[in-house]
Amino acid sequence: MIKGVNRQVLEITNTENPYFERIIFFVKPEYTAADRAKLKKEAENFALKAHKPPKSRKTRKEIRYIIAQAILCLGAGAAITFLLNVIV
Repeated sequence: MIKGVNRQVLEITNTENPYFERIIFFVKPEYTAADRAKLKKEAENFALKAHKPPKSRKTRKEIRYIIAQAILCLGAGAAITFLLNVIV
């Protein structure tokens, strides 16, 4: 479905950012008659401020699950080592 067929679009292809290839800006209808150079300058300024996306943080539940898995794996390794020493 296509919406907003009559919108003005401004595309920045040189983002100078390793994470983003290009940025597409949709100009508000009340500013479509504005100076093209001013719109381009504002878009470039905004694009330069773009940083890499923030890292997602693990919740406490996920951290507890990882710690529990590590403890269980260590316990299993210790049990296997003990059994191998008893048998051999």
